[in-house]
Amino acid sequence: MGAWVIYLRWKDKVRPEPPVIIAVSLAAGALSVGSGLLGYRVLDGLGRTVTWGALAGDWSEAIPAALSIGLVEESAKLLPVSLVAWGSRHFDELWDGPVYAAAAAVGFAFAETLSLLFAGELGLVDGIARAIAAPITHAVLSAPAGLGLAHAVLHRRWWALLIGLGASIVLHGAYDLFLAQPGTHVLGAAVIAGAWLWLLWVGRDLVRRRSVPR
Repeated sequence: MGAWVIYLRWKDKVRPEPPVIIAVSLAAGALSVGSGLLGYRVLDGLGRTVTWGALAGDWSEAIPAALSIGLVEESAKLLPVSLVAWGSRHFDELWDGPVYAAAAAVGFAFAETLSLLFAGELGLVDGIARAIAAPITHAVLSAPAGLGLAHAVLHRRWWALLIGLGASIVLHGAYDLFLAQPGTHVLGAAVIAGAWLWLLWVGRDLVRRRSVPR
């Protein structure tokens, strides 16, 4: 997790955020795993129980399951970022959206991996592999939602929040779907690579934009 935090600080080197805000976002993201679990319980109550087996099954069942996972987890990660964004005067530029969202996503991934290890759903080797890959995967998937939030907070473009969150939900769902379906793992990797390239492309412009007084 520490390596990804260092990477985030490096990407935000033009006008870096206070370390305490990044730490708060990380901790809030870790705690948001609880919100994710609550979201899954709500789906259970609605008769929409999501399992990995459903993702690997028939596409008519797998696609709704994948989108449900994206909705629950991306919404859970965005909630603490929204609270920080509205409450902190340091959230004053569009690039802060992806940075804060990525920090929360790293915390979420770390807590999720620990919970899977303690539940016995991951072995040690798989747990280490997930600890390396999951933070950057979650961070990249949350970037569109973070950028949409920044547009909403700083420029009152509420539609951008819906579009950004929707994009993160679809990307997350597509990644999990391709990871679960036989013979489509390379497409899952392509989803992450494409989202990362998009983030690098838009990031070049966002870091040069002026801050917005709060």
